[in-house]
Amino acid sequence: MTEQCVLYSALDAHIRHIDVVVALDAVAHIDAALAEAALRMMERNMAAELSPSADITFEHTPSDRG
Repeated sequence: MTEQCVLYSALDAHIRHIDVVVALDAVAHIDAALAEAALRMMERNMAAELSPSADITFEHTPSDRG
């Protein structure tokens, strides 16, 4: 859920200096207002990129690992 699992995973990545990207069409919520607040927190406090999954590009993919 966005207001729980996604928020805490984003925070975990952020404190490890990993860029946070959230695919807005790939998250779910229990409470819409809390989910919206969580997304704004990620965007504001963690500099998270919030985008539809089709707009997200990756610098590396599993096939790049060799």
